[in-house]
Amino acid sequence: MYWFNDTEDVHVCIGRCRVADASPTVARRTLARWLRQRREGARITAAKAADHAGMHAGTLSRIESGVTRIQPGSAQLLMKFYGASEEECEAAFQLAHTARRRGWWRSYKSIPDWFEPYVGLETEASVIRGHQVEAIPALFQTEEYALALEGVAGASSSEEGAREHAALLKARQERVTAKNPPELSVVLSEAALHREIGGVEVMEAQLRRLRECCDLPNVACRVLPFTAGANPAAFGSFTVFSFPDSGLDPITYGDVAYVEYGLGALYFEDPAEVAYYTQVFDALSEKALDPQASAALVERALAKYS
Repeated sequence: MYWFNDTEDVHVCIGRCRVADASPTVARRTLARWLRQRREGARITAAKAADHAGMHAGTLSRIESGVTRIQPGSAQLLMKFYGASEEECEAAFQLAHTARRRGWWRSYKSIPDWFEPYVGLETEASVIRGHQVEAIPALFQTEEYALALEGVAGASSSEEGAREHAALLKARQERVTAKNPPELSVVLSEAALHREIGGVEVMEAQLRRLRECCDLPNVACRVLPFTAGANPAAFGSFTVFSFPDSGLDPITYGDVAYVEYGLGALYFEDPAEVAYYTQVFDALSEKALDPQASAALVERALAKYS
């Protein structure tokens, strides 16, 4: 069953399922994986499926990789071809429609193409686990601290671009204290508490903000102290996203691991790859101080500026 609300968003409800609630990024990636799995399960070649849908095999390959969005009607047509049930076909139609919506973050023109998926994943995630080596986690950063980092990294070519990035960050941070916030679990290196970014005043305000975030009920902030020895994630920072249950058995919003590098980012969705980053995060959590001891360490670092 389909219906339209005042904003012309289409919603489908299959039992308790509201697949339209997913962000465009999550919907596109979920549908891509689902289409590929159903095609392979039906033992149908990509060439034959593409021909049935009236598209090039290369186009279907990009759709199944989550690079290209598919028309809702084409998604439904392919699912029927793969032998899916009527409910599954309707769900595929809705996922495709949701994937074609414009994410709220698209209004920020200076956002890099490689970072757009991150914001979409972050927007939908119910659990966010992250490790930061050199800086305070982005969702806890003050505007001044974020701008100082922008200036050092040269991420923005203009002051206007830097300001827009800061505005995007502020919009992302609103979800941390929203009505249904994600569960945030972060492990940051003690070095991030002492690396002075932006000067004394900026750093003092940043540590104060971090200390406040440590007290949020949905936040578990752990510090990996210098005394912990070797860092299980010596290769750098990363994030693992987990998503709420779709409510429909065939549709699973699988975890995604994210690793950023100088000129872009990598998104890992293969279960074995995601499991690796999850295991590393668990190892970090075990070596790090507990949230209470971590908050005390943040306070001691802040005391240097008081």
